[in-house]
Amino acid sequence: MTNAKVCRRLTGHLSRGSTLRSRRLRGPSIMASRWGLAVTVALVMLAFAGNSVMTRYLIVGGLASPILLTIVRFVSGFATLLALRATFPSSFPGAFRGRPDVIGGVLLGAYAFSISFGYQFISAAAGTLVFYAFVILTMALFGYLHDQEQSTARSVAGQVLALVGVGIITVGGIRGVTLPGIALMAVTGSSWGLYSVHGRSAGDARSYTFHTFLVLAGLCLLLIPVVDLVSPGALFIQTTENGLGLALFMGMISTALSYVVWHQTLRRIKASQGGIVQLLVPVLASGMGIFLLREPFSIALAFGGACVLAGIYLSRIGPRSS
Repeated sequence: MTNAKVCRRLTGHLSRGSTLRSRRLRGPSIMASRWGLAVTVALVMLAFAGNSVMTRYLIVGGLASPILLTIVRFVSGFATLLALRATFPSSFPGAFRGRPDVIGGVLLGAYAFSISFGYQFISAAAGTLVFYAFVILTMALFGYLHDQEQSTARSVAGQVLALVGVGIITVGGIRGVTLPGIALMAVTGSSWGLYSVHGRSAGDARSYTFHTFLVLAGLCLLLIPVVDLVSPGALFIQTTENGLGLALFMGMISTALSYVVWHQTLRRIKASQGGIVQLLVPVLASGMGIFLLREPFSIALAFGGACVLAGIYLSRIGPRSS
């Protein structure tokens, strides 16, 4: 055997050995990365669900007024985003776009105030289900009217099921559910759906979040003297851990920080997976409302919720082709 052949064989053995060692080393790191991603997604979904439960708890418990809760939540949320942008400027690369971001901020404000007022009149479990039903219905209607998307039998079935679910929740005699609550949560879901589809024109989702929070925070600060002049009693919040502390936690952690982390996470999973994962939010919020807030469980809530969840699943938006 020639020296050249010996060298080639030795090189081949060394190469295969290094590849095997590399795979063995990468295995634990890939597994850790997957577990880390799963834990991150679970925590973000828990935060989103917790927002509904905390809002209901603060409003019904008389710990904060709907107006001041919304102001504290989104002003503190913007302060958090501002600190993140100062620390990691490259994470928010987009510039303020003027009118588009102002419109986005107004839509975000419609969502923010209607959800705070809505949870005066509806339980967290039922309210979350109605909210998500109207998110998918609004986004689907926008797709048909604005984007000229073609409806499919699957998507239409999903939208009908979601409406049936809302109807069952509305007329099912569920304790803690009223027509004003249904109407306000429908406005909440529609506003969030429009906020989401409007944000597709932004180059970067995190910058869109930052600038729309900027607009809403500015509007909130301008609103304070007006409300104080017209109805001083509408601005109150208990300066306790359960009052102001919880409102600040909502704004800074479960709203602003969770939004940023979710946008980062969406870059690591498929769009279809992101849509399915969000099914966890109404399930978690319903469970937390029933077990933490002692909200009543009924067959009508379970059946209506199942229809809404099935409708969301059938109507979920898959990844777009480029």
